[in-house]
Amino acid sequence: MVREISPTSLSGKTVAITRPAQQASELAEMISSLGGKPFIVPTVEINPLRDRQLLESFIRRVVEGQIDYAVFMSVNAVKGLIDTSEILGLRSGLITMLKKVFVIAIGPKTKAELEKYEINVNLVPTRYSSEGIIECLRHLSLSTKTLAILRAKEAGSYLRKEIEKMGANVLEVPVYESTIPSDNSSVLKLIDGLLKKEVDVVTFSSPSAARNLFKVAEDHGLANRLRERLNESVVVTAIGPATKKALEELGIKVAVMPKEYTIKAMIEALAHYLVKNKC
Repeated sequence: MVREISPTSLSGKTVAITRPAQQASELAEMISSLGGKPFIVPTVEINPLRDRQLLESFIRRVVEGQIDYAVFMSVNAVKGLIDTSEILGLRSGLITMLKKVFVIAIGPKTKAELEKYEINVNLVPTRYSSEGIIECLRHLSLSTKTLAILRAKEAGSYLRKEIEKMGANVLEVPVYESTIPSDNSSVLKLIDGLLKKEVDVVTFSSPSAARNLFKVAEDHGLANRLRERLNESVVVTAIGPATKKALEELGIKVAVMPKEYTIKAMIEALAHYLVKNKC
């Protein structure tokens, strides 16, 4: 049964968005449509790799038909791969050969981005997470196959290790860098707003968004005060289990996490939480 959301469920709430600036508009629109006040404060900046040697080598391997499976972990991974292949003059060859590769997209938006380039997506997990991908891959015959994971440079090794247990030759291919914004003045503005009790909700859509916020806070001697404030009365919202785990490792209690790991589901879960708890 689908629960209806009140169009005023976020009324009067200031909701911080920590997503990269170029990816924040959709979430901001959802918050506004429910009566909330979006506060866009990116704690993550997406940048091209400074060292693209591994990525360029991967592109050439695809063109030469040496890759059996490719797992795309984000929209940014797709964009970064295509942009780099364009620089190398190998875009056409890359796309042609990717159509012969078994392609897995972590979620529907990543799938849609791949399909923009007419790249066929063979599989999208039911759960849009590393765990969901692992569940799907268990049903495939990966022994002796070469599988590439395309993702941010800073990503952890959990997914690679689990897939290696299935007998695959796994290539971790960094496609872009997810860093603290070069100008962190807006992050400090968020921290100040939280400490002054001017922000009601903070949404996190990646582990790095949470870690970067605390890195800036630590650099300015504000981490303990920020942690206390977030745990006191701010509704901390995480898009999925990896982000929730990162927040918990930072000592933060997560109030809201959706069952489906999408932006839309996150906001719906937040809206229901606020109404249910009369926040």
